[in-house]
Amino acid sequence: MDKNYDIIKIITHADGGEEYSKNVSEYPSNEDSVAVRGYGVDANDPENAQKQFDTMAKYHGNEGKNQYIQFMMSFLKDTAPDAETAMSIADKVVEPLKDEHQIYIGIHKKQRGDSDYHAHDFVGTTNMKTGRLLHPNNKLNFSMAQNCADVIGKPVRLVIEKKNKKKDLETNDTPTEQNNAQSENSNGQSGGKKKNDDFTRIFYPHNTSND
Repeated sequence: MDKNYDIIKIITHADGGEEYSKNVSEYPSNEDSVAVRGYGVDANDPENAQKQFDTMAKYHGNEGKNQYIQFMMSFLKDTAPDAETAMSIADKVVEPLKDEHQIYIGIHKKQRGDSDYHAHDFVGTTNMKTGRLLHPNNKLNFSMAQNCADVIGKPVRLVIEKKNKKKDLETNDTPTEQNNAQSENSNGQSGGKKKNDDFTRIFYPHNTSND
């Protein structure tokens, strides 16, 4: 019954601190990186990107708060057969946030199951215009998953990482069907969940009969 889906996973590190901020700035351009792009940050200079993220948060009094939301996307081979397509999708998915938030996108090439490319979209939670924090609530997470499905024109599995789990940028790398597969009900929501399971739900594109 298992079916392969493109995946968008929501990851937050509310207690990440300075070390996490440093890792966020370096991770998109690590050894697996094949492309980077920045909005409001210098994608070609990780140290400068970190300063830009940190300065924005500090200016608006958000220093030490949940500074980033990561939207990590794992694309099936037929969805993103090359780095250019992967970047195009990753860029379009966060389009609604570009005007008000700093964004750092990294495309990684790493063969995992049915996926060759995945994206790490780090979004600064501080609104550049108002200073208000962006929160990874269901309104945001569901809208981003729906946008991802609409962009690629195929169903997408949303995975929301269970809070308070031990987190690490490396172990939280490419989400795959193997490590995210769970039984689902008729609405595509995970069923028979255990206490520490991640939340999952399938989102269908608006422009297909699956809506």
